[in-house]
Amino acid sequence: MTLIYKILWIDDRKDFFINHEDFIKDYLDGKGFECEFTKYTSVNEFTKKEAIPEHQKAYDLFLIDLNLDNGDTGDQIIDNIRKNTLVDIIFYSTQLRDVRASVKEHDIEGVYTTGRNKDDFEEKVTDVIDITIRKVQDVNNLRGLIMAEVAELDRIKKEIIKEFTIKNSDHSKLKKYIRNKVFKSFGDNTGQLKYLSAKDETYIDIDVKVLLDDLIYDSYKKARTVHHISNSEFDLENYKQRL
Repeated sequence: MTLIYKILWIDDRKDFFINHEDFIKDYLDGKGFECEFTKYTSVNEFTKKEAIPEHQKAYDLFLIDLNLDNGDTGDQIIDNIRKNTLVDIIFYSTQLRDVRASVKEHDIEGVYTTGRNKDDFEEKVTDVIDITIRKVQDVNNLRGLIMAEVAELDRIKKEIIKEFTIKNSDHSKLKKYIRNKVFKSFGDNTGQLKYLSAKDETYIDIDVKVLLDDLIYDSYKKARTVHHISNSEFDLENYKQRL
């Protein structure tokens, strides 16, 4: 699967795009990303097409020139962007001191500054790209840890429910609870669901062990079942530390 890295670039000098875009594309390619550029040359052009917050949030990085044609300045765009998103921004100009003065004057937060010098500009861009990629990787790693923990908790809940059914051969009350409480939101359709049809008050047709492996019996439903079991005299001491 190809990962897309989206850059919105605002500069009235098209030659500046041309001089640097291949370098940025190659750098991102080396990181395993395909680079997509969206380019504008004026505040008006940007405002017409990117004023919607959802559009701005779709980008991974903004590259914005301070001085644009028609008296436009990049800080006007940054002010709009910062109202909608905290995406990283590189603010640049031939005169670096002018950029820093603009950032200070307009109290712009969360931007990186650099000059137009080729080496300085490309070094700053690659540094910020590395930072944004690490942010994504950190989020993905955290998501992976959370999913692993959820899977482990799910496995323990299944163990508890299975052990309860083994030690309580007549667990019709548990079956009744699962059918009428855990699956209450299914209403009159509950009886049509596989493993949940109950022809009499013994609920003998409900096979809890089989139900445990059905996707319809999700983590939340298992948690409710375990909570119900914990309110009985069933001993959960062996599971407390793991939970």
